[in-house]
Amino acid sequence: MPTSNIARTIGTPTFDLTVDYTTALDHFIERHVDLAKESAVISLFHAVRNIPYFSTGERSPEAVLRDNRGACTAKHLLLRDLLRRCGELADVELIEGDFAASMPVVHSMPDELKMWIRSGGIKDYHCYVVWRGPEREQILDATWPDALARHGFTVNSDWAGEGDTALAIVPTFIKSRVEDVIPRKEKLLLSLTREETHHRKLFLSLLSTWLASLPDQ
Repeated sequence: MPTSNIARTIGTPTFDLTVDYTTALDHFIERHVDLAKESAVISLFHAVRNIPYFSTGERSPEAVLRDNRGACTAKHLLLRDLLRRCGELADVELIEGDFAASMPVVHSMPDELKMWIRSGGIKDYHCYVVWRGPEREQILDATWPDALARHGFTVNSDWAGEGDTALAIVPTFIKSRVEDVIPRKEKLLLSLTREETHHRKLFLSLLSTWLASLPDQ
């Protein structure tokens, strides 16, 4: 990959490795929350959502802050922890679904990626945040940033604090709402067949490489 693409993929680091995670959360909140404009929940949802999507297999929220990129597990763990830091009640929920079949086909995608999206068949375990709103629980899916709206992805840019957001995957089964999300997801992924595991890794690699090549990502 050319150096320019690597720089664009990694983005501008936002997490100082010399400070601990709690302090990093506080710094993120200070940068992104202005209570004079909107609630902390709305501000943090969109701030995390607009972190570029990229799958490396690294699922820690610390890595999202460090690299300014991440996939669904890490981004939603970060959103959960930010909301909790602000005194909100939030958890991460895992669901099973076909990740490929839930995406739009975009002209600039490589042919193999288009094939997977058209045919589906990428079994995966997706995360989102369940926030206890003022009246009921609400689903917050912060997977896709605004930059992908022009490519047909459902980016949830218009969420203003009420109702559920659209999911980045059509669920076939809700697996669990757990505290130790990463070990639980790793256990679920171990249940995939060898072929399913291979196809999933290939698909996520193709998707992430394509996303990194976009000038607006």
